[in-house]
Amino acid sequence: MKTLPFFLSICFAIFASNAFAQEVEFEEMITKPSAPASASKVYEIEENMVAGSNNALVLVTEVTSEKLVERTWKDFMKDYDGKTKGAKGGKENVTTEASIVGIAGVSPLSIYSRTAKNEDGYVELLTWFDLGEEYLNSSRASQYQEAEKMLMKFAQKVKLEGTKIELEQAEKKMKSFENEMEKLKRQNSGYHKDIADAEKRIETAKENIVRFI
Repeated sequence: MKTLPFFLSICFAIFASNAFAQEVEFEEMITKPSAPASASKVYEIEENMVAGSNNALVLVTEVTSEKLVERTWKDFMKDYDGKTKGAKGGKENVTTEASIVGIAGVSPLSIYSRTAKNEDGYVELLTWFDLGEEYLNSSRASQYQEAEKMLMKFAQKVKLEGTKIELEQAEKKMKSFENEMEKLKRQNSGYHKDIADAEKRIETAKENIVRFI
């Protein structure tokens, strides 16, 4: 009869060990540097988009989810009164009526955007700033610097959003772990009670046997 409690103790220990390993895995995911060696940066390239081949400013982010970047970009553009939707006839999104004085003065600005993953698995946000006669490039130094600052600001925002999601996932995992532990504790307590009741019945049966001999 003593074998069962021992077996349950072993099972409980194995479960606790596995759960702890999962907890450590989540902790490492949150605390380890998630950025590439160069961290966030902006560079320019000539790239095809819905309106042909044009100069794009590319932001290298520190996150790996394209959906997160796209969702956060739409929200970020609202700070500049921009409205973002899919560009007709292309793979890009287009933000219209954006107000960025340092880039377009008082004129409303359209910004095309698209995401892609680089060889390291991090998301790059490609942006085309439509100035009317051309797309923004580094020859327009002051405007380019303004766009670069805006994109780096966005990089910080999307990194923060990614960290929030990781923390939420870790908290859910911990809650699940705690619930499983409580469940096992209750089961273990119930098994011990069943064993104690069975032992008591056996002792009673032995006493009854002796009484009738």
